[in-house]
Amino acid sequence: MKFSTTLLVAATTLAAYVHADMLQINNPTAGTVWTAGVSNFVGWTGNCASMGAAAKNVTVILNTGPSDAVRYVATLGTLDCSGSSTRTDLTVPTSVSSGTYSIVVRTDPQLSYTNMFTINNPSSPAIETPPTSPTTPGTGGETTPGGAGAGTGAGTGANGGVSAGGSGSTPASGANSLVKSNTIAAGLMGAAALAASQFLL
Repeated sequence: MKFSTTLLVAATTLAAYVHADMLQINNPTAGTVWTAGVSNFVGWTGNCASMGAAAKNVTVILNTGPSDAVRYVATLGTLDCSGSSTRTDLTVPTSVSSGTYSIVVRTDPQLSYTNMFTINNPSSPAIETPPTSPTTPGTGGETTPGGAGAGTGAGTGANGGVSAGGSGSTPASGANSLVKSNTIAAGLMGAAALAASQFLL
């Protein structure tokens, strides 16, 4: 029984030591919105007096990204957590775009940090990646006399015009129509000439 009590006391003491220099930040929190270029405040409970003189100027950093891939954005300034102070005013640079961020206070031996919160910068909106549109192949071709067309097949137009397609071997519709028209006209003219020769005989 005595051993269990001693173990419990030791564990409690260790937990208190581990969290002694870690501030409990209560502003900003999830749902907080800061505006870039305007004074905002960081609020906390606890202190970091055990850091000695360094506790009077502890660096405050703005980060972004998920917890497993945090990226540095800017240094916002410093705060004094050496005694009874529980807040400090800081301003996010106007170079920071609108988005989701977190703050890290470089207390020692443990860092103190916030949840993700929102920064709004009217002059620098959040960058959004437009959705990628699927590539749609062409479905028809046009033939211009003496020029080039585009379509799904390939064919020859009047006056040397060419219709080239991305796939398939079906003549393009423009060239096909011209070939059919010329064939029909030639057939009609031949029939008329034959009828005239028969009449003369």
